[in-house]
Amino acid sequence: MAKTYAMVVGVVLLLVGLLGFVKNNGEMMGLHFNTLHNTIHLVTGLLGVWAGFGKSVSAPRIFAQAFGVIYTLVAIIGFAHTPGGINELLMLNPLYNTIHLIIGLLGLAAGFMGGKQPAAA
Repeated sequence: MAKTYAMVVGVVLLLVGLLGFVKNNGEMMGLHFNTLHNTIHLVTGLLGVWAGFGKSVSAPRIFAQAFGVIYTLVAIIGFAHTPGGINELLMLNPLYNTIHLIIGLLGLAAGFMGGKQPAAA
């Protein structure tokens, strides 16, 4: 489950990061793109692709756990909407917060409840 999460989330975030740069820091489907947010998506996506498609047995689970926690916290902070905080820096809105919450909760489920760690080959 963690491997699938890492692969899917990694590829999607990588594509979203690239698309954000192609859209030249614009807006698409109610989502705002800026250079910092695009860069975060690219780095997160690359880490997910590395973890999901790599040979490491533990990397997908660690990725899912770490980014499950991080994305869930970003969503909570986003919903709290503290002025001058992460919302303004990353141009977050309620749609972004919902997406971050879904990615975060799926990561927590995949990383912490995805079954036993497979044995190393």
